[in-house]
Amino acid sequence: MLQAFDEVVASNPRLLLHGHDGLNRLVPNAAVAARLKAPLLWLRDQTIAGVRGAANLIPPGLLEQPDLQLAYLVYRENVINRVYYQHVGPWRPDLDGVDTLTRADLGALLVDYLGVDEARLASAVEKLVAAGRFELAGTALEWARTKFPKSARLSEARRLVYEKLTEKYQALSVFKLTLYEALAGEAVLPVEIRSAGMR
Repeated sequence: MLQAFDEVVASNPRLLLHGHDGLNRLVPNAAVAARLKAPLLWLRDQTIAGVRGAANLIPPGLLEQPDLQLAYLVYRENVINRVYYQHVGPWRPDLDGVDTLTRADLGALLVDYLGVDEARLASAVEKLVAAGRFELAGTALEWARTKFPKSARLSEARRLVYEKLTEKYQALSVFKLTLYEALAGEAVLPVEIRSAGMR
């Protein structure tokens, strides 16, 4: 990715058209790409240095460049994740890659051992959605999916959670957009169309 930034800067095109529409607005030309590379290099190095727990990483000087801030934040998660996996490998301190637990196993933990019933799970998911914790709500629903396969309330909650995640990422990550759209079980229209009542 960083080499791609160099190639863009070297060729100096008048306009950049990204595969992700949101980036067309955030990084519209080679000059912005050239300035964005330094904060991303800093982020890579900081992630390597603290690979077991990257904090809220903001590089020096970024706060004085408001036009770069959103672009940097959009790239930040992917840079941290990629660098982390490159340097840690399959064995991770949280036992990911060491223990193999399925969603059904985690659902058994919730339902069979912690006593979470359908109503309590649905209520928790609704609270998470209201708080904007869509990823956590989706994870809880996936864990318990095998325990309540015919629950209409949880099916509706699941559709709503993935619809919210689709809205959240529709302009910034085509990969998340595609996945969350599929998990919502429908082709979710962009926010602008939905809010205009054209759904």
